[in-house]
Amino acid sequence: MNPPDVVEEADLTPSTDADVYSLRPGGQARSLAPCEVSGVPGRFLFKRYDEETLTGLDEDALLAMVRWRRELPRQDRATLDRRCAWPVAAVRDERVTGILIRPAPEQMFVELRTRRVPRHLDELTRSPERVSALRDHYGTRYYEPPYKLAVLGQLLATTQWLHEQGYVVGDLQLRNAVFTIDPAPAVYLLDCDSCIPVGGRGALPEVDPEQWKLPREGGFTPESDYYKFAWAVVRCLQESAEAWSLDEAALARVLPLRHRRLIRQCLDGAPESVDIARWRAAGESWRWLVTPERIYVETDSNLREAWQRGKSAVGDGSRGGHGGIVVLIVVLAAIAVVVAVTLGV
Repeated sequence: MNPPDVVEEADLTPSTDADVYSLRPGGQARSLAPCEVSGVPGRFLFKRYDEETLTGLDEDALLAMVRWRRELPRQDRATLDRRCAWPVAAVRDERVTGILIRPAPEQMFVELRTRRVPRHLDELTRSPERVSALRDHYGTRYYEPPYKLAVLGQLLATTQWLHEQGYVVGDLQLRNAVFTIDPAPAVYLLDCDSCIPVGGRGALPEVDPEQWKLPREGGFTPESDYYKFAWAVVRCLQESAEAWSLDEAALARVLPLRHRRLIRQCLDGAPESVDIARWRAAGESWRWLVTPERIYVETDSNLREAWQRGKSAVGDGSRGGHGGIVVLIVVLAAIAVVVAVTLGV
């Protein structure tokens, strides 16, 4: 059972376990609170907009999103609800004040002391050293490249599914999705009120954080989603949340040339160069990199290469480079000693 298109704020009550969750509002939200709706079974999150967002809100476009979900065939609506925090109702108190969304699945939260916090995709940008430094405070873990790619493949599948339904993600970034790898990699897309009908108008203004801004003027399009997704892959594999250049050596350790070409085409090429079918094939192949027994990568030299637990595509390379320098210094020092002894210095 779904709530009506518009719910009165007075009909919302806090969930009994609301204090267990630590949900930090961001972007357009002033607050994000677990709640229940009088007469409607289930749990929701009430996303209350801040005043700036309310000023630019297109209420008709927002209600169109709510109705679009409601009118989907049952199977498609189930797919949307499984993958996306889509607006299921607008919330009103004299005027619209926010939206109701479904909370992410429990396995996409992590225990942190006495609270449960969502596991955002930007955790995939953390290096082993960064994870080690944060572990005592945040209880996080390191995700090897196969896990990063398997999770990103799920994000790509959701993005392409929305494109097929006629919607652009728009505000596609690593903080706008949560994930799990247990029992299998899965992603839940957040801030879906920023999604826009292809060729139509959205409920919210089209705004990007600085590190996700497009290199051109114009609105959100399917091609802009691919541009941002390509940077998401690069930043996760290179373990830098704000990378603006490609580390070809690091990427080549975990991606075959055909996948690296797809990334470069999205970042450097014209919008029409996006190869949707090849991206779909890439995303589908990434899900097979993670098995219960082993994790794998695909490279130019090997279709299925076992990957060592705890190993980073970037860190190992840099450590290897430093190790080579140390060995060279030791060898040169030994040669110098031999020469000195021989010459009687």
